[in-house]
Amino acid sequence: MKQQNSDMLFLAGLFAGAVVGAAAAALLAPRSGAETREQVAERGIELKNRAEDAVQRAQQVATDAVAKVQVAAKDLIAQPPAGEPLNDGGGI
Repeated sequence: MKQQNSDMLFLAGLFAGAVVGAAAAALLAPRSGAETREQVAERGIELKNRAEDAVQRAQQVATDAVAKVQVAAKDLIAQPPAGEPLNDGGGI
């Protein structure tokens, strides 16, 4: 029986603490709910724009890297293998 009373007191205290905490948060909040929602929406749009900019920069870096690799590959393909004489088309 003593354990049940202890459990009930704990639950009552937990509930009372949650109610008091919610009331304090509502009274001490620096902005109204509408202002807070507006700020959250603006921040979300700002973060979305920043993410889109980062993606565009990453795509540009990747495109530049691919172009450099293609140029290097063409240069390697155009070079004759090491140790072989150049074939100028003339021969005996």
